[in-house]
Amino acid sequence: MIGCTVGPKVRNYQAIVEEPVESPFFFIPPLNLSDYKDRTWILLAESANKNWFYDPYTLSEDADGVVTFDSFSVPREKNTLDQFNATMIGPYRQKIDCFGNNQWSETFYTENIIQKNPLVGQSKPINGSGWVKIAPRTAMAYMRTRLCGRKFIDDQNINYFLYQDGFMPLAKAAKVATTAKDLSNAAAQGRAGDDLVQAPQEQAIDTSLIKTPSFYDVVNNQVTIIDAKNNIRQMKIASYALDKDLSKKQDYVFTADCQNATYSFGEQKSAASPKQAIGNKDTFSAVAFDRACGDHGAYTKLVNQSR
Repeated sequence: MIGCTVGPKVRNYQAIVEEPVESPFFFIPPLNLSDYKDRTWILLAESANKNWFYDPYTLSEDADGVVTFDSFSVPREKNTLDQFNATMIGPYRQKIDCFGNNQWSETFYTENIIQKNPLVGQSKPINGSGWVKIAPRTAMAYMRTRLCGRKFIDDQNINYFLYQDGFMPLAKAAKVATTAKDLSNAAAQGRAGDDLVQAPQEQAIDTSLIKTPSFYDVVNNQVTIIDAKNNIRQMKIASYALDKDLSKKQDYVFTADCQNATYSFGEQKSAASPKQAIGNKDTFSAVAFDRACGDHGAYTKLVNQSR
């Protein structure tokens, strides 16, 4: 017949690339550039091959001890790419069960996408719940320690990560050569048809031979109201060197005037009135101010000592 063609219909290339994507894990900038540019990202952890950033303004905890925050990862190697580029993975919603040592992530819980076009390194969650066990000595285990609190041998307090000043130098370290079976026996005993391999979590960097920056923790994650009428609050801050022994550097007091958006930061013996203006949202002063005055659910311990 005249006018008929034989064979499959040729698809328009532009129509293919404009098909909707259902998960942020599959977006690459600039398709979701606003997800990065409209947010505030600070360094949370560094692994052998990746830097992990999170939005501290999304940090919260529910009554069951589940900490929630938004994060993304990017390769550590030096490049000349834009700040937000196609090497990033995320941003995605991350949850950590501080009591059960489990994690949940949007990148693990995308069943519809997995059925359509699985990518290398994906897996279906354990028992379909979305939660997976956090493997030891990984970047995720390090993030859990920072956000869920850690206790030093010579200190009765529990410290919660607030801010890291500077990056670790690039270090050559191999990835953890871990299979899905090594990561979780539960995953291997999951539902029938779970044939996708879970990507190994990144190994944390060995800092024993590297000169490292400082980081700041909130002691006991406690926010003390010292003037309820004017909504002035204080936090005890401990600073450490990010070396092998996590050497203690100094104790500080951060005082926040929540009504006037001002603060003071100094040694515990010389706490000043909060009169300094808050900096940009990704600065130490802004992140600390938000921890003291923002709403983070059960994550912070609010104590009223106002007279």
